[in-house]
Amino acid sequence: MELFAVLIPLRVQWYGLTTVLLADDPELLRLAQRSGCKGLLMGLESISEDNLRKNHKGFNSPADYAGVVERLHAHGIALQGCFVFGLDDDKPDVFLKTAEFAVEVGIDLPRFAVVTPFPNTPLYLRLASEGRILTRDWELYDGQHVVFEPRHMSVQELQTGIETAWKHAYSLRSIVRRIRRSPAPWPVRIGTNLGYRFYANHLSRFYNCDWIIGRAPAHQRFAEVETMRA
Repeated sequence: MELFAVLIPLRVQWYGLTTVLLADDPELLRLAQRSGCKGLLMGLESISEDNLRKNHKGFNSPADYAGVVERLHAHGIALQGCFVFGLDDDKPDVFLKTAEFAVEVGIDLPRFAVVTPFPNTPLYLRLASEGRILTRDWELYDGQHVVFEPRHMSVQELQTGIETAWKHAYSLRSIVRRIRRSPAPWPVRIGTNLGYRFYANHLSRFYNCDWIIGRAPAHQRFAEVETMRA
């Protein structure tokens, strides 16, 4: 609060990262607005209460995500909401459900990633103990590649499902539904959404690390993984 207070007379515009708890603190939220906050990234993670509880994100509540968006927008703050796929409660229908949810509640810029069990984290240790780690090629631990065995779907289903979510959230129809409610200036609304739309429709080009010399194409690595699993 002290930081926001001293920013007010500087008349800067800033963007940052926080948890959803900011939206539950009216005084702090008002100060954020007055200090020049125009956009925030929040890790919403999942629309499943079970996933959130099991991954120690109990302060996130999908039932309140719409309220979070409304409170931020009322203060002129746009939201980049980030979701991850591959948690143990996720099933093959989670991708479209999550993307539809993000559009419905008016998240300005939805983002989607693969759950990544970074080395020596509790998630990694649990998956390793269950024999579900598929590779220890740390280059692939980037939030883009599937490096573990999902519980309710195949590796390929998880990887391609993320593309489904991206493409739905950034279809022209979805973009129109979301940007009408955004507090961002129109050039920013249009520019960011069209940029993400291009990204969503070219994931095979951008959403991988295949540019590394000597790296096999993603589809070949998936085939190798599926062969190992079989």
